[in-house]
Amino acid sequence: MSFLSGSFHQFRKCRFSFINRPLRLYSGKVLFDKPKIRPLTTRAESTCERSQNSTPESIKFHISKAEISKPNIEPIRCYPVIPKEGILESKIDRPATIIVLDIETTGYNTPKERIVEFAARNLKGGENSTFQMLINPEKEIRNSHIHGITNSMVNQPGVLRFPDGILLIKEWVSIQQEPGKPVILLAHNGKSFDFPFLSREMDRCGHDIPDFWRFFDTLPLARRLKDSNGSPLKKHSIKDICEFFGIDVEGPAHRAMGDVDRLTYIYQHITFHLKYSFSDLIRESIMASEIKWKPNK
Repeated sequence: MSFLSGSFHQFRKCRFSFINRPLRLYSGKVLFDKPKIRPLTTRAESTCERSQNSTPESIKFHISKAEISKPNIEPIRCYPVIPKEGILESKIDRPATIIVLDIETTGYNTPKERIVEFAARNLKGGENSTFQMLINPEKEIRNSHIHGITNSMVNQPGVLRFPDGILLIKEWVSIQQEPGKPVILLAHNGKSFDFPFLSREMDRCGHDIPDFWRFFDTLPLARRLKDSNGSPLKKHSIKDICEFFGIDVEGPAHRAMGDVDRLTYIYQHITFHLKYSFSDLIRESIMASEIKWKPNK
């Protein structure tokens, strides 16, 4: 039985890891600062104490100093956010919270496949602004050659199943939300893959998508880009768009956090290149009801 089984209202204290890594942007190149800490696993490690009188609001997030650093990650400046003199960019009043996400799975977008990794990053920055966890899919992983996630990795103690992990994901997203404002979840090819996959998995576990979640696929935006001759780009993968903008992010491709970091800087560059504003993003984002997915049978 999972140690997170039971009512969500029973959880009093949870402990798990948010991966925070400071980044620097130099002439279109993204480089990682290297914290003086030992390497981390890619899973969210959680321990919970139960209490009959606890409530969801009483859940506290405790970051272990022995396992991760808590750098104040700089916010990602997107068009046309230009802070006024004397105003910190992280304090700018934004109309929505933008979170870049990526998932790795056991296969294509079909009801029989499962999520094996989830990662996300809040573009506002600050402490605990990134989240990464492995997920036990409760089935054999046969596509490890694509993302490098093996059966032994997801069967380690502390790696959650999705019904348990989604509680932590939803709570983390709620913490990122600005009061009364939407959270817009960004993913590349998200409308065809990430969003329906996540929606179906949440439905399978009896979870509704919160009303304040909205979704935006960056792939159609990438298709608006043109080369130096004014011709539309022929390829639009994350790798291709990184090459177009000269973005160089360390870390393995086809791992969730690596692709989140790449897409973060792709979106930053695209907004300035296309003069794509917050208003444009909100207008073109979609509600959960607009996501098309095949139900589990």
